[in-house]
Amino acid sequence: MSWAAYCNFPSATSSCIAGIDGKASWGVKGDWKASGPELAKLAKAGPGSMVAVGGQKYMIVTKAADCWFGAAADTCLVIKHMKKVFLAGVASKDKKDKLIDEINKFAASLEKGGY
Repeated sequence: MSWAAYCNFPSATSSCIAGIDGKASWGVKGDWKASGPELAKLAKAGPGSMVAVGGQKYMIVTKAADCWFGAAADTCLVIKHMKKVFLAGVASKDKKDKLIDEINKFAASLEKGGY
């Protein structure tokens, strides 16, 4: 299975799986555009962090179901940090809970594999 399959969240308009060092995306869905420095910030995101994906800035405001959540205008960003990778997805704000659930389901198999 390709790395992109691990971030193919149905409710996300774009998403990625990347190494926890934030150096590069291993797989993407949709029009995911994040530079190396942006990925590095996503890898270390926490409460109050300002991060960007494709020019859209998000402020990380809370943690829900072991995922960090940030919002901007009409969209939201959800990030899940694991040992070796992180998953991130962008969706409309009304799909936040669904996206968190999907990310946690995809992450379960990665965590079993030590990622």
